[in-house]
Amino acid sequence: MLKKCIWCNETEEVVFFKDEAHTIPKSLGGKNICVNVCDDCNHYYGEIHNQLPSIEETLKEVFYLSRITLIDRNKIGKNRLIPRIKSTYFNIDIEKGKFSLKTKFSLKREFQEVLCRQFKRGIYKIFIEELELKKMDGLNPKYNFIKKFSRYNEGDLPVFYFKRRIPIIVSKVDWIDNPSIIFDFKTMNYLIQNEVFFEFELLGQVFGIVVRDDWNDNYLSYLENNKVIKKDFFTSINPITKVTDIDYELSDYVN
Repeated sequence: MLKKCIWCNETEEVVFFKDEAHTIPKSLGGKNICVNVCDDCNHYYGEIHNQLPSIEETLKEVFYLSRITLIDRNKIGKNRLIPRIKSTYFNIDIEKGKFSLKTKFSLKREFQEVLCRQFKRGIYKIFIEELELKKMDGLNPKYNFIKKFSRYNEGDLPVFYFKRRIPIIVSKVDWIDNPSIIFDFKTMNYLIQNEVFFEFELLGQVFGIVVRDDWNDNYLSYLENNKVIKKDFFTSINPITKVTDIDYELSDYVN
């Protein structure tokens, strides 16, 4: 059976599938490979287009400190060597656990919004590729509206961020060493996963995305359900508008 790219729908008769497509950047510990991503689409996420920050670099930089924080606070592999990134957009102080936009970018609201958009596109990219890897459902046409946003930068979709009320409990080292999206959670019953909205935890952060294009019709009920389900676990739910809306340092974490 011919491989078919989940992003552009081209088969291996037309495009190449030679390079490994990590669903989550390798620099963040990602080991999962989605074989049904062609080389052109795979490279797209790591390249700069129209002078925009690359999507992969944005993901890498935003999640980097969260991963370091989890490793440190969970006493996992204290002697391991963690690759240090040279950040284009952020000041990163590993020793102090501080992470902030460089001044020349933080003063430009328009840039913060652009960076946030790239991050959101990356979140949806991770979802579709993990969906294909684990459910073999990445080619489902109902997700075309997500692909237009993530791969072709058309339209806009929300990413919801949940600020924690309680400590992060990491029960599996593999969730840090090889981060991935877990579908069909059985134990974390505060996560909503249905036909319209999908929530997941990644490197200590909890996000919600939309998985049906008529999500606006269900938005208010989604918010109300979240107030009930998450009241003991999270203090707020907000659509992110800039990457600084995210608690990179997991400062609410109590070990």
